[in-house]
Amino acid sequence: MSSLAPFKQWVHQRCGLHLEGLAEARLVRAIEALHVELGTQDSHVMLTRLAEDDALFDRFVSQLTVNETYFFREPETLHWLVETYLPRRLAEQGGPLRLLSAGCSSGEEPYSVAMALQERYGDRAQTLFTITGGDVDQQVLKKAQAGRYAGMAFRALHPSLKARFFTPVGRSFQLDTTLRQWVTFQPLNLLSTSACHMDGPFDVILFRNVSIYFDEATRRTIQHQLKQLLAPNGILLCGVTETLGNDLGVFSLKEEQGVFYFQAELPMSARSVNELVPVAPQATNAPVASEPAPHAEPLPAEPSHQEEPPPFSAPPSANHDTLQHAHDALNQNRFDDANTLLMPLLADDPWSVDALLLAGLVARWQQQPQRAYDYFKRALYVSPECWPAHFYQAELLRQGELPDQPTQRQRGYAAVVRLLDASPLASGGLKVIASPLPPGDACFLAKRYMNEHAVTQGAG
Repeated sequence: MSSLAPFKQWVHQRCGLHLEGLAEARLVRAIEALHVELGTQDSHVMLTRLAEDDALFDRFVSQLTVNETYFFREPETLHWLVETYLPRRLAEQGGPLRLLSAGCSSGEEPYSVAMALQERYGDRAQTLFTITGGDVDQQVLKKAQAGRYAGMAFRALHPSLKARFFTPVGRSFQLDTTLRQWVTFQPLNLLSTSACHMDGPFDVILFRNVSIYFDEATRRTIQHQLKQLLAPNGILLCGVTETLGNDLGVFSLKEEQGVFYFQAELPMSARSVNELVPVAPQATNAPVASEPAPHAEPLPAEPSHQEEPPPFSAPPSANHDTLQHAHDALNQNRFDDANTLLMPLLADDPWSVDALLLAGLVARWQQQPQRAYDYFKRALYVSPECWPAHFYQAELLRQGELPDQPTQRQRGYAAVVRLLDASPLASGGLKVIASPLPPGDACFLAKRYMNEHAVTQGAG
């Protein structure tokens, strides 16, 4: 392929995706797959077929985004929405209220809203609210409609909600039929005029953790489209780290109880009465990061500055198998099982980068952020090139799971970018397992997050 430019331009024009930097790697893979499917390397022919064949386009665009999401992401925002904003709006105008998850990916966000509303309003919820999810990627919409999930999708979901709304099916979990029938999904390309024909207007539009894929001009165009879909006095919610990047003059930025949202500009006559004065954010229920959980197993002794880790030697095959089993348990959210497997490994080999990284991830999803940070720090002591440990350390700070240290957070993301720019397929010092996040996606996200403000509302 002589140039990616025609494909970048066409995708940007069609659905707004900005395919620069590390996103190019996904574009290259998508074009290679297209070449195999169509049996041609002619760019003009491939672009013509993409324009004519909607199913082909759907498969193509599905390879261009990082569909990294999970249930109850940024929970403080959802709590404010369900416990404060929506009850007030119901009192003002009655129901049903319409909610749209724009860029819903595989459905975790709209289903999270559905679960929270079901908890708050019981069986009445489905008469008081309609919930729609929309995404340009119709492959992930099929997954959303199927409602079957596994692994890290549950990492922030309370066990009681998982037990109430999901049924085990093999190695995955099936969402309750009632919720799947309540939440509807539609194709949604926010750069298409057909977006204005969604089943709105909507009282709430969630456009969270999506705008990192768009440049500023495209974000502004999308906001004008969303404005047409928004009901009078309705609100637009962006991801907490995206708020400043979406304050583009299309909407007015408001704040309440530490949650930021956008509304259409009020008339001048009403603005002085309704302008919201920012208040200090309320205390969150984020885990205290100063010490490990009371019953957490002790970490291996911290090495002195003079001590050097022993040279790496390949662990026995039994340890390989145990690491793989621990990795599988982590992906299935069996955190206690993963921890039980990892602790003897670390007692036997406290310098195993694979075990340290997995132990850090287990601690993180068990809401022990300081313990997780210490494991990642230990992995970096052994293997400074362990870019996954750099990435997850920075995430603990950005997501507000630990008190933010901007310089350290930026340094962590910068290390990811530096290491993966130098070697895009680097293993990060891992010998047995693969990083839970592919290197291309990690570098892409690190570049986006490097200079962003940290989340201040708790773990996202």
